[in-house]
Amino acid sequence: YTNNTVTYTSTGSGTGKNNFASTTDPYDFAATDSLYSAAPYPTGTYVTVPLLGGPVAFAYTAAKVADGLNLTAQNISDIFTGRVTKWNDASIKANNTKLALPNKAIKVFYRSGSSGTNENISNYLAQNLPGQGWVKSSTWSTAIAGAKLNTTVVGTGLATSTLVSETLEDTLNGFGYFDLSDAITADVSIAKLKNAAGAFIAPTASAAAKFINAQSIITNGTDATNGTLNVDFTKSVSGAYQLSIVTYGVAPRYVPTPTAKVSTNASKLAVGDFFKYVVSSCIPAKAASLGYVALGGALKTSALNQIKTIG
Repeated sequence: YTNNTVTYTSTGSGTGKNNFASTTDPYDFAATDSLYSAAPYPTGTYVTVPLLGGPVAFAYTAAKVADGLNLTAQNISDIFTGRVTKWNDASIKANNTKLALPNKAIKVFYRSGSSGTNENISNYLAQNLPGQGWVKSSTWSTAIAGAKLNTTVVGTGLATSTLVSETLEDTLNGFGYFDLSDAITADVSIAKLKNAAGAFIAPTASAAAKFINAQSIITNGTDATNGTLNVDFTKSVSGAYQLSIVTYGVAPRYVPTPTAKVSTNASKLAVGDFFKYVVSSCIPAKAASLGYVALGGALKTSALNQIKTIG
């Protein structure tokens, strides 16, 4: 992208949303895997634009176990809550009868900060395991609060996906989660996840696209939610990877007046131009090789319409 200079710092969804909402030093835009659901909210009007999609991968370094360990939502929940502590637990073996799973303790890693990935995983577990206490939350300690047996969160918390992937890569018998792009570049094994259609599916761009394209677009919400997805993590879609999510861009929305029908704010218009480039040019060209999903069909049309309101 060369039309404008863009400075972007990779932190976490919570930090990004807080920076955009700051009243002392507000950022021009933010990127996040989750919507605003609690204060601080941005002042003024803003728009939330889908930019790209992708699967959240569960990765591991279990000794002599290659890619393709079959896991269910219940397996994931049990590992994170301390109900299952070893790789050769009967509940994991039941889905992996041909694998020689090590009799070793599972070393769990999770995102410690306010993370959109946390919010999506906890929402996935809450929807698929009703009654087990999972709470949709960007903070892992809150998400796991009703589900855990332990008095403290199981495992080691790390601030970013990059730190989780780097630490997991260097830890034998570790288990964690991050974007597929991080899993591709790290020396880790990647699990398959049982979907609602009953199949164990690897996290790929094509499998994520099937799931994302089957979700409904919000059209009757607020300015901040219109154009976003109402994700049903229990929806049965053949060949889909069940834990696939969307990354959104958050930017100021321009409200026309009788005397100023269009924005003249150069920096805000530049954000809109950058978002358009991401949706229309960058992601379609680069997404698949990086483990991401380009928007298509109605979702892409909706995103481009939302981008037109930035200013």
